[in-house]
Amino acid sequence: MLQHIAITINDSEEIENFYEDVLQCRLKHKFKLNREISRQIFNKDAAPDIYVMVLQDSEFEIFLSSGRERKEYSHICLAYPQSEEIYRKAAERGYKTLIKKNPVNDTYFIWDRSGNLFEIKKTPA
Repeated sequence: MLQHIAITINDSEEIENFYEDVLQCRLKHKFKLNREISRQIFNKDAAPDIYVMVLQDSEFEIFLSSGRERKEYSHICLAYPQSEEIYRKAAERGYKTLIKKNPVNDTYFIWDRSGNLFEIKKTPA
């Protein structure tokens, strides 16, 4: 069983603007990672804020950091009954978006402002 996925963002406003409003996650809780634990595990001399967000049966640990991560193919695929609505909200709010046309259901790609990529599909019938 997958416990959680951890990603990094650069602006705490993304919690409400992107993760709650667009992706429809809810904030479960927020905590600060102990600096010593951060050094031991991530080799970072920082004590970042971490937001634990819930979406359906999945959790995201979202680390707040000023550093930019290099992302190549990393992405998270999410399925919604209203995939078109998720895409529309992201586009209306000025997020980078792309539509991959498919014979049956289109696939939507949206990026948060920190460069995290989400592949949005329609929930299978």
